[in-house]
Amino acid sequence: MNTVKHLLFRFNFLLIMLVVLAAFTTLNAQEILTLEKAISIGMENNFSIKIDEKNIEIAENNDSWINTGKTPTIDLNAGFNHNFTNDNNPASFLQGTYYNGSLNGTLTGNWVFYNGGRFKINKQQLELAVSQQKLNKAAGIHDLLRDIYQQFYTVIFQQEQLEVLQQVFGLSKDRLRYENIKKEYGQSNSYNLTQFEAAVLADSVSIIQQLQNIDVAKRNLYQTLDIIGFENYQFKESLEVRPDPINEETLRSVLNEENYTLKSLDMLASLNRLNTAFAKVARKPTLSVNGSLGYARNGFKFFADNPNTGDPFEFIQSNRFTGSANLVLNYNLYDGGKQKLDINAAQLQEEADQLTILEAKASLSNQLDLLLDNYQNQVQLLEMTDSQILVARQNIELTEERFKAGQLTSLDFRNVQIQYLNAAFNKISAIYELLISRNEIDWLVGRYAG
Repeated sequence: MNTVKHLLFRFNFLLIMLVVLAAFTTLNAQEILTLEKAISIGMENNFSIKIDEKNIEIAENNDSWINTGKTPTIDLNAGFNHNFTNDNNPASFLQGTYYNGSLNGTLTGNWVFYNGGRFKINKQQLELAVSQQKLNKAAGIHDLLRDIYQQFYTVIFQQEQLEVLQQVFGLSKDRLRYENIKKEYGQSNSYNLTQFEAAVLADSVSIIQQLQNIDVAKRNLYQTLDIIGFENYQFKESLEVRPDPINEETLRSVLNEENYTLKSLDMLASLNRLNTAFAKVARKPTLSVNGSLGYARNGFKFFADNPNTGDPFEFIQSNRFTGSANLVLNYNLYDGGKQKLDINAAQLQEEADQLTILEAKASLSNQLDLLLDNYQNQVQLLEMTDSQILVARQNIELTEERFKAGQLTSLDFRNVQIQYLNAAFNKISAIYELLISRNEIDWLVGRYAG
């Protein structure tokens, strides 16, 4: 008996400290975190979105006719060369030491002015790359909104479970005080008192565990929001839901138009259609012009005396100008049938893309059916929990009256108390699951719809 009282004292003390700490934290917390604010923080802090924005900038930077090969190219090459030779070979035309140097420069240009439409296809590929990066960002934001919504309401869900546990804990303490008074007047016994002390202990443990659940839920949300540390935000919202009728036809229409899986597959199909077009234009010829301008200046010095005059050989200089202009036609007349195979392969890939899209639509439609069925089931469960909790509250009141009249035992009262706890939990869970179910439908179709 003393051990039970000692444990009860320790649990009550710990619980009081936790409540005081929570109250102190609440007083010092200056900010209330709403769903809208959480979304704003997540959009501002999320690193994946920032990376996607940089990828969009990269793709937009690359989206230029310059990267298609359409523009001409001009190159300048220059050199300044020096060579000293000391040749003592009797068979050489020049024997002795001499210098040979040159200064040269060449300007070359090339322009492919016709390539059968390859330039246009390359540009379309670059434009699609920009669209693909923008789609990646939009899909990332879409996923982020779902995660924030669900994790935010998970915090609210855990907090409301705590409120139910605190209500039950209050009932347990009231019953324990009442039982102590009865014992003082000889109307109760140690067995009944021990049962209520055990109930208070069990409720205390549940509250402590639930506080930990709230802490974990908050940390999961803060991680998604990329918040460093543990902010003391207050969560003042409550779990509320009004089951609105769902227009299934509208949802299916939105699903086919806005679902990000289908958008990604359609983007891939567009890229493959360009591959088919590219394979077809590979048969066409290319026409280009190229030209060059060059200048070279050479110098030669033989380090010896002229045998005819006895004077040193002079430094000899010369120069040369060059120029060229060419028209080049390139047309593959026969490649063994490779181009035809490439076209067939690209067209087959297009057909496979369409089958993949149809398969995805069928799968997504089935997923939507499951989500809609689950949503309707959750609506029915919510209606049932309303009746369940009403009965549980009435049962608590009746049980308390019968318990005070000595018609029920402490164990009977605890069983009814647990029934109320389960009913309250079922009510909160039904609201939470309904919110999550509707959010999953909105996420699947690609945007919020009626």
